[in-house]
Amino acid sequence: MLKQFTVLKYLLPVIAFFFGKYLHAADSTALRPLHEMRIQYKSMQVDKMGNLYVVSSGNQLFKYASTFEKQSTLNYAFSGSIDAIDVSNPLEIYVFYKELNQVLLLDNNLAYRGKINLTDWGIRQAACIARSYDNGIWVFDLGDFQLKKFDKKGILIQSSGNFRQFNQAANFAPIACIDDGNTVLLADSISGVFQFDVFGNFVKKYQVSGVCAVQLLKESFLYIKDNELFEQAFLTPKKSILQFKEDKIRFFTLQNTTIILGLPAQIKCFKYSN
Repeated sequence: MLKQFTVLKYLLPVIAFFFGKYLHAADSTALRPLHEMRIQYKSMQVDKMGNLYVVSSGNQLFKYASTFEKQSTLNYAFSGSIDAIDVSNPLEIYVFYKELNQVLLLDNNLAYRGKINLTDWGIRQAACIARSYDNGIWVFDLGDFQLKKFDKKGILIQSSGNFRQFNQAANFAPIACIDDGNTVLLADSISGVFQFDVFGNFVKKYQVSGVCAVQLLKESFLYIKDNELFEQAFLTPKKSILQFKEDKIRFFTLQNTTIILGLPAQIKCFKYSN
């Protein structure tokens, strides 16, 4: 019995070594490269059909198929810096110009369909915008620190009240707002992620700092921190989903079994098998 124990004692490190190598191999093969392209870009989004929308460093907007083949280019001459795009409705795309306090409306071919001047709606300084699930528009107004929902005619439908009652941080830098018809998320790169209902009522704050992109799911949201993908459920603790070898990830989206990563000067698409 003692002899068997001694043999097992020396075998355990060997077993652990090979088992560790197997696990590492499984992790490294969880992502299979599909497509990639090199491009200098500012921001990007992916619609429900897998089409990719990229804002170049020169403020040009391009639409690519899921295979990264170029489909359309914004041909409407408009001066200003594009700060964000919302493609949650692929048939009506919102293009946000923060410094102009305006939103451009495009169709699915990036053709011009209209413009919203947020100043006309009483918005003094919009920090971020998002399409509402019923085709209105959410705006976070830095003028009075409120999250507001308007219809297309500029009529105020919902508002959150002064945001400082939910967030006491001196600095506030919202990077994204998302509405899926059940939940509205407001992500801030400094303070964290804030959950609201569709009526603009505050629900909960999640202490997640350093967020550069988020993705809203049915009962949770995804985010990347330190090259690791996490899922934060609304009712349970967060959990790690996947660790990436790539660093300096600026954007991500997970759709079914496909992951798209936005890296410095490069965009990659992977097949994901967990």
